[in-house]
Amino acid sequence: MDINKSLTFVTEDEQWITKITIGAVMAVLSIFIIPAFFLTGYMVRTARNVMDGADQPLPEWDDWGGLFMDGLYIFIAMLVYSLPFILVVFCAILLAGLAAGSAGSDFGDVMAGLTALGIFVIACLSIIWMLVLLVVAPVIVVQYARLGELSACFQFSEILALTRDNIGDILLTVLVIFGVSFVLSFLGIIPFIGWILSLAGRSYVVAVSGHLYGQLGAKMAGGKEKDLSTL
Repeated sequence: MDINKSLTFVTEDEQWITKITIGAVMAVLSIFIIPAFFLTGYMVRTARNVMDGADQPLPEWDDWGGLFMDGLYIFIAMLVYSLPFILVVFCAILLAGLAAGSAGSDFGDVMAGLTALGIFVIACLSIIWMLVLLVVAPVIVVQYARLGELSACFQFSEILALTRDNIGDILLTVLVIFGVSFVLSFLGIIPFIGWILSLAGRSYVVAVSGHLYGQLGAKMAGGKEKDLSTL
């Protein structure tokens, strides 16, 4: 994994300012949901370019329909993988409702204790599942970028095998993306325009993420013939 390359490749593109600016606009407009799909699609397209060995991995902002569908498919995949988390949260709400409805009785005291225990167990399970999803998510994106089909996101045995075999690189990728996002989040402390700059910084995070995912995909596919430092 060439971390330095993933952080600097953007500026090697002659049109990088224009591309990042468009991405920044999409990031700012992501509060309206739909533009977020284009931004995610752009990340997928970047990863695909890196896997294909493109000289300039940073994609053009064209084929808007393709970008939208790529982003939509990744959203659907992540939503499906998040269903266990959503389910346990629903169970926690249901338990809390039952406890509130029986308050003031002996049965209510028992329910309150069981509810507290249940919510604790549910919270632990939720944290574990979200950590698992955090690790598996890069492989899901790589699988989709490689095959271009939503079904690729649900090849569970292959995804688990790839995650197990590349866990070190995956954890490094997650940490780098988190670190870049964390640093850029400090832009939010700038008065007045800070929150806009912080949102716009997501455009750069998307590019970095796409390059790192592309490196993962190339390595998973055995694509070591081309030196990633040249991308």
